[in-house]
Amino acid sequence: MNVIYQKNLDAFKDRHYLDDESDPNIKEALLNGKNNNASMCNVSLSQDYCGNSIVCLSRDGYDYALSSRVDAYNAAKIYSERYNDPEPFETYILFGMGDGRIARNVLKDMYDNNLLIAIEPEIEVLLTVMSEIDISDIISNENFFLLIGNAKVFENLQNLLEGVINPGTVTPIRFLISPGYDVLYSDMCRGCIKMADYVMDAIRINSNTIIEMAEEINLNTFKNLRYLINGSDLYSIIEKFKEVDLDDIPAILVCAGPSLDKNIDDLKKAEGKAFILAVDSAVRALENHNINYNAVMTGDAQKEYSVFEDKRTRRKPLIAEISSNYKIIENWHGRVFFNGASMGYVVQNSIFNGVLTHHMGEVETGGSISTNAFSAIEALGFRTIVLVGQDLAFTGGQGHVQGYSNQETDEEIKERGIEQVKGWDGSMLITDSQMRYYIRWFEKKIEAVKDYITVIDATQGGAEIQGALNMTLNEVIDYKCNKTCDFDKLLMDVPYVFEGEDKEKCLEQLRKLPERLNEFGDKLKKYKKNYIKMSDFIKNNISSGRDFEKVYKVVKEANLIDRTEPLYHLVTTFCVRDIYKYKNIVMNKDKPMDEVLKASAQMMDDCIKAIKEIIKLIKKEWNYL
Repeated sequence: MNVIYQKNLDAFKDRHYLDDESDPNIKEALLNGKNNNASMCNVSLSQDYCGNSIVCLSRDGYDYALSSRVDAYNAAKIYSERYNDPEPFETYILFGMGDGRIARNVLKDMYDNNLLIAIEPEIEVLLTVMSEIDISDIISNENFFLLIGNAKVFENLQNLLEGVINPGTVTPIRFLISPGYDVLYSDMCRGCIKMADYVMDAIRINSNTIIEMAEEINLNTFKNLRYLINGSDLYSIIEKFKEVDLDDIPAILVCAGPSLDKNIDDLKKAEGKAFILAVDSAVRALENHNINYNAVMTGDAQKEYSVFEDKRTRRKPLIAEISSNYKIIENWHGRVFFNGASMGYVVQNSIFNGVLTHHMGEVETGGSISTNAFSAIEALGFRTIVLVGQDLAFTGGQGHVQGYSNQETDEEIKERGIEQVKGWDGSMLITDSQMRYYIRWFEKKIEAVKDYITVIDATQGGAEIQGALNMTLNEVIDYKCNKTCDFDKLLMDVPYVFEGEDKEKCLEQLRKLPERLNEFGDKLKKYKKNYIKMSDFIKNNISSGRDFEKVYKVVKEANLIDRTEPLYHLVTTFCVRDIYKYKNIVMNKDKPMDEVLKASAQMMDDCIKAIKEIIKLIKKEWNYL
């Protein structure tokens, strides 16, 4: 390993890329500087006519240069000049890292609040570049993120975009394609473009829910924290399930669609031979048919408690979000496992920062409990996921399985049923825009995981989900349910998150939260003061001098608050509507800088008010401390 490679590798380590990399083969290749897996191509370095190093790739008898063969340096500069007018908070996606020249030039013209996500589909290209070209300055840039192509590239891109794009900062994503990559990796390129478009749509839709339910989400989170302290999480289940070989054992996701009535009794044949996870709306039907399912999943902050009125249900293991309806959590008698969806990120990174050392269990929120449950099953490590009762349409003129407490009336279905989709059996069915969005979610998800997960739609009705294999539930059980596993015992044996000293550290962290919030509030006051000063400078056409530089330094620090201050994510959940209004002003390029600075100062005030609200809630709800 030469000096250049070691320098680049150190930059990777400093940015924790190796820690975050989920593919062990890629991690091993980066650490050793060598890919031990067979590659479909040969990568080498050559020179352009000006003597610059360029990357060349040979595949299928053809040679490709991943940059200009004439003048790679100036060609990259000219290419990047097309994108040297970034909008505030804009995100760039560069498909093809190559030699890094394009990425370096694009980063030079970015604002502090812009991000560049580079996708390198070929690990051999990255290893070759790291050996001969110093790209450590690119890797070290805090505005830069790198994804390396593997089976999970679409899923990783989705998770990254959802993590870095605030719902209040939705701007068009710019998609850049490096020379040659659209030809060499056309399918992956198209898939990444589609995924980026999908994520933007999802953020717009989900942001409305966040605004409407913010008060319930926050209250539930603060009430449910005591149950997390004494409970467990999805991460702990994931670790426990690693003790079992799940390759030949399916997971059955039971949803509450009307087709569940057709095959609900068949589920008895799968008991003990599959992990049966039921969404909250389906449990009443399962209890009525005496189906021994393994766990329940809930998430909606406003989910009606009546769904769980059967005492048998409340003795089952429950996988919930920390922001789930607190009445459900406090009346649960079985074990409760919280996942990392919704407010999970805030709990880990704002409230328990430094104390909760692992993620609670990543669950992609697709807008419904069924999408969340699918993501949870994926995280658990199953290689076969079976959908039952996942109609996503008004099959037979119904919206849910018989016995569902809030069954839609004919009038409600008529109002909602505004679209037609192809059915599981080839017929045409009526659905609505919301369920049509969920169909799209499942199709995108199945496309993203197809290389390592088989998805079977055994709903036997409802809308067709492209990418899923259509089988009857009986066929699935006959072909897939051939091994036994005591999932009930596994769940009972899952360790608790906090025990002994760890639990006391957790409680102490909660006790310190008001103090931490007040200290953060003092920072916000400083930021507000300097935003106002900067506004005065702008009015008076002052753009230099010691005082200006001093104020500019603080303003620059304030502009990075969402990335540098852990408590920011907690505080803004208590003033989310105001944050969105602020972002709309900041994102508008036609707004004068003076108005943007005033809006920034107002946002600091809104956050300070939110801090007071949080402390008041702590005093009311955390008397057990």
